[in-house]
Amino acid sequence: MKRRVGWRLGGLALALGLAALAWLRWPAGDDSAIAARAASAAPPASLRGTLPDGAVAADARGALRVDQELRRLFDYHLATLGERTLPQIRAALLRDLQTRLPAKPLAQAMNLFDRYVAYRQSLAGMTVAASADLSQRLARARAVRLQYFSAAEVAGLFGDEDRYDAFTAQRLAILADPSLSAAEKQRRIALLERQLPPELRAAREEPVKHLVLAEAEADLRKQGGGEQELYQLRASMVGQAAADRLSELDREQAAWGQRVNDFTRERAAILANGRLSAKQQQQAVAQLQAQRFSAQEALRLPGFVASH
Repeated sequence: MKRRVGWRLGGLALALGLAALAWLRWPAGDDSAIAARAASAAPPASLRGTLPDGAVAADARGALRVDQELRRLFDYHLATLGERTLPQIRAALLRDLQTRLPAKPLAQAMNLFDRYVAYRQSLAGMTVAASADLSQRLARARAVRLQYFSAAEVAGLFGDEDRYDAFTAQRLAILADPSLSAAEKQRRIALLERQLPPELRAAREEPVKHLVLAEAEADLRKQGGGEQELYQLRASMVGQAAADRLSELDREQAAWGQRVNDFTRERAAILANGRLSAKQQQQAVAQLQAQRFSAQEALRLPGFVASH
């Protein structure tokens, strides 16, 4: 199965990579000829076995749709900088877009890509005082963007990232404020999180969702909650489908635990039988294990039996 390359490169890291090379003029000539030459070139090693990230499309009026999916596609190609020159990257992108866009949005996309590369190079050359905090650095980067893009293009390419960066800057400022108590910091951060757009809030919560759920389950059990209450808790936090899967997993684990307990008890009885020699005991235990567990299950068994 082909793997998918993660889209979000560090902005500063990519910019530094671009700045490490001298500015290369795009090759002169007809774009169709340039794309044809790119078609004959082998893909760089880092892209082999991957699917292009991002997407590109025209809107209802036939103009290029400028959004973060388009930026992801730009970054997918720019991730090969070092393996390919900037002109080679541009030619490969052009070839890719020619199969997806009519002439008008195609020209808009390539123009936007040229400005995106120039923006990245400008960002890499930007000097910011070491004492500047995150909010100051973000404000400087946003000012640079407006030198290369319209306000609508900035919103399309960087909207979600700007909102999350603003959240991060405010969160750090709250944590660093010595005048606030721990409880007040927690309250203000919780308020900030509620103000995030739903999709950004979900992305932020996803990595720790299972930890929050496990803590909530433990609290419920301490309070004497039963299976119905546990199911309702899970459904409210992760959805009904996930709650159903977790309930099924609970049943499977309980059944497995019972089988291990039964095996452990019968194994102990065999080993305690003084009428059997050591060899006979080993044979009886092996036969019991083969009767109760498949070969795959037997691979899991030693760790569970040792804990009983």
